[in-house]
Amino acid sequence: MLSTVWDYVVVGGGLAGSVISSRMLEYNSSLNILLIEAGEDTRSRTDILYTNATNLMGGELDWQYPTKPVSALNDRSLVYTKAKAWAVALRSTLVDYDEWAEIVGDSRWSYDSQLPWMKKAEDWFSTNSTAQHGNGGPLHVASVTSTGRNAGENLGRAELTETRRNGLREFTPVIYPLDGITVLTDTLVERIILAKNCSDGELRATGVQLANGTQISSKNVILAAGAYRSLQLLMLSSIGDSEELQKHNISKLKNPEKGLALGSDNPLFSQPEFATGYPIDWVVSTDIDKTGLAAAIAKDEGAVPDAATHSLLKTGRSFLENFIIYQAYSASNPTVPLDGSHIYTNVVSFLPTSHGTVGLECTSPATGPVINLNYLKTEVDRYVYREGIRQMTKVMLNTTFGKEFITGENAPNAFEPVSLDDTDDYLNSHLAAVVTTWHPHGTCSMGKVVDSEFKVKGVKGLRVVDASVLPVPMAAHLMAPLYAMAEQAAAIITDNA
Repeated sequence: MLSTVWDYVVVGGGLAGSVISSRMLEYNSSLNILLIEAGEDTRSRTDILYTNATNLMGGELDWQYPTKPVSALNDRSLVYTKAKAWAVALRSTLVDYDEWAEIVGDSRWSYDSQLPWMKKAEDWFSTNSTAQHGNGGPLHVASVTSTGRNAGENLGRAELTETRRNGLREFTPVIYPLDGITVLTDTLVERIILAKNCSDGELRATGVQLANGTQISSKNVILAAGAYRSLQLLMLSSIGDSEELQKHNISKLKNPEKGLALGSDNPLFSQPEFATGYPIDWVVSTDIDKTGLAAAIAKDEGAVPDAATHSLLKTGRSFLENFIIYQAYSASNPTVPLDGSHIYTNVVSFLPTSHGTVGLECTSPATGPVINLNYLKTEVDRYVYREGIRQMTKVMLNTTFGKEFITGENAPNAFEPVSLDDTDDYLNSHLAAVVTTWHPHGTCSMGKVVDSEFKVKGVKGLRVVDASVLPVPMAAHLMAPLYAMAEQAAAIITDNA
């Protein structure tokens, strides 16, 4: 089997890898496709399908990448799980997609152009929203009512939409069938095999080498290993920043334009007890005060921003996601009783301007990459979070609902309960408690490392298709945008777009 020269080797059997493998074969049944996944084959496991499947975090399916200590978090190190999927279907705002298209110079990545691919992936629970939602696709998306939250206009309150069918999670390598595709699981790829044309020096990917030394030949290689591993594999294959490669005595073959910045969303005051599942059915997306935002931008950039042209000041931006959970999660604070007397609130920042980095720990693919998050390095990020805390505090303490039901915050140790008149400095001190929603992206961004058709610049036969190519932060949980992106990618790669 491995002696075959494959048409495509796809590295990574997660969301993107499963979608593009399945769809490419659907578009061209003559293709010989090998899908390589480092983890085990979980298609027959039922324990990942239920609402409490986040209990798997920290278990045998979780890669548990530790980050470097984060200075803004009192030098805490976070653990980036790779075994979570909460099934939240949120597409992001129209302005995010249109900015994506503008940055890469390709209208195919605008909201209107991606909408057909969103609909192709989708089996929306109702037939009353055909302008924005699809029916008959692989991915069942259910909500209590159709609200428009997934119509490119996220601001406001909406029921939570999730990818569940009959209460069970939709699992990508099952709903996108891999029949006819050769799948290798428990198989770690060490590097991409690159050949240089003697006459013009042009690089071409000719296959991959496994961690056990086996070499597999292929006409094309597609990396879909995620925002950490795809970049790590590029670097282990001599593609990447010269300084980083030199640290590990790796000879540089290609140094892409600087686009290797890690972006991620990070929620406020999230607790480990989230692993028991969500007793929640609605969310609220909000904007923030633009005057204060402009002042924060000026502090970061050294000049007053132009309100008409600055990216963050565009109309329609969704900066925060807010939700209230109908019970307490108290393991991190044993003084909070689980007797129905407490609820739990959470605030998520969607458009961080602080960017991290991903590097190599060593030259072994079995060792995870070095992850520096750089959370809360910018005044914009701190301002957005302060606004989020203030918005939630007003809801809890200064609305009819809040005054009727809420007496105040059960504050973490060493803190006083939040109030309506808290200072910026006091709220900044709360920010050291943030954790993460595990939405890494942008490490191989489109327009810099790859072009708008996912081709790694300067290397023929090599593409990257996963969250690492997202060129802008998205006001979303990344699952829905990635389904649409992978759908269109498969069509582009096989000339069916």
